[in-house]
Amino acid sequence: MGAKIAQWIGRAGAYVKSMPKSHAAMRYIVWYAILIILCCTIYVCAWTYDWYTQPRADLVELRAFLHEIASAAWIAVIGFLAKSFIDRDNNGIPDQYEEEKEDQKCKE
Repeated sequence: MGAKIAQWIGRAGAYVKSMPKSHAAMRYIVWYAILIILCCTIYVCAWTYDWYTQPRADLVELRAFLHEIASAAWIAVIGFLAKSFIDRDNNGIPDQYEEEKEDQKCKE
C-alpha cells in the first residue's frame, strides 16, 4: 500500500514537473487540490489515531469537521477546482481564464 502511494506521488510530481511554463495556472490549481486532499487526509488520520488511543471516539470533533467540509465555502472550492481543470483545447490554460481574456479584448 505504501509503495503504491509513493508511486502515485512520484507520477504526480513527474506530471507537474513536465508541464511547460505556459501551464503555470494549471500547476497552481493542481498544487492547491493536492494541498486540500493532504490536509483532509491528515485530519482524518489524526482523528483516527485519537480514537485508537482514547477509550472512545470524539464524535463531536468529527461532526464539526464534516459540517465544515459540507459548508458552502468548501462546495465553492470544489466547484472552482472542477471548472479550473477544464481545458478543451489542451493549451494548458484553463478555459475559464481564456474566456476572461477574450471578454477583455472584446471590450477594448
